[in-house]
Amino acid sequence: MKRYAPLFVALGAISYGIPGSLFKMARAAQVTDSLLLSMTFLIAFIIFSLARRLLKPDDRYAADRKLKWLVIISGSSMGFTNTFYLLSLAYVPVAIAAVMMMQSVWLSIAISCLIHRQFPTVTQAISVITILIGTVLATGLFPLHQNVSWKGMGLSFLSALAYALTIQFTGNVGANLHPLTKAQLMSGGALIVILVIWLPTILPVHHLITGIQWGGITSFFAMLLPLTCFSFFMPHLSLGIGPIISSLELPSSVVFAFILLGEAVTISQIVGVCLIILAVILSNILPFRLHGQYQQIRP
Repeated sequence: MKRYAPLFVALGAISYGIPGSLFKMARAAQVTDSLLLSMTFLIAFIIFSLARRLLKPDDRYAADRKLKWLVIISGSSMGFTNTFYLLSLAYVPVAIAAVMMMQSVWLSIAISCLIHRQFPTVTQAISVITILIGTVLATGLFPLHQNVSWKGMGLSFLSALAYALTIQFTGNVGANLHPLTKAQLMSGGALIVILVIWLPTILPVHHLITGIQWGGITSFFAMLLPLTCFSFFMPHLSLGIGPIISSLELPSSVVFAFILLGEAVTISQIVGVCLIILAVILSNILPFRLHGQYQQIRP
């Protein structure tokens, strides 16, 4: 399984880049945001619940009640992340929303430094600066070629913040659970948040069948495929490799927005995306390389 882990994690990361385009396509098909998100997470929760029933009893349950609720809470962040992300797509292109989502990389660094009351390392500082430069280029802020919606960028930034907070506080929670059990609990937490936020606005329901169809498609690419790939194969990757492969979500979002929506892609956007991916690689690989060299030369 370790041999195929990078391939399937990459598949899950690429899958995460598709829902942004699907959200816009569903909206064009007159599916409301509340119906789309509700169906997306409800379908994922039902399928993971059915799959969990097929497991052996020892794998099916989380023995520690506290651990169970921590996994559910960690999954709830997906509800906030997708809510802010979907709302931002009403104001900005998918590519820009995806770039703003990648701010979760430096936000995680900043939150970690605040929690541990320490300054960032030189590598972390360089990574943050590189991400910010890449963001300016990828969003078209310099040179300013278009009218940028600050509301849309703010919403997608909140999506990144929600994701970064989850990475810091619940990233390793539930590592000993069966992947399907963990996926079902996380999807349940996300569903709870989605229903609390969106259920009051879901009625009256229009285009229900269309909403279920689009919900099934987005559920597959936003929840079922990536959660399955990450839950089963991410633990088999070496330290630092997972975040690097996961950064494929960004170019995937840009490519699929170009293919499915016909969104324009500029040279500055491509350069900006490359810089952000370089920063992810820098922040995850260099510390381990330096540590390894130090261990070799240490007497």
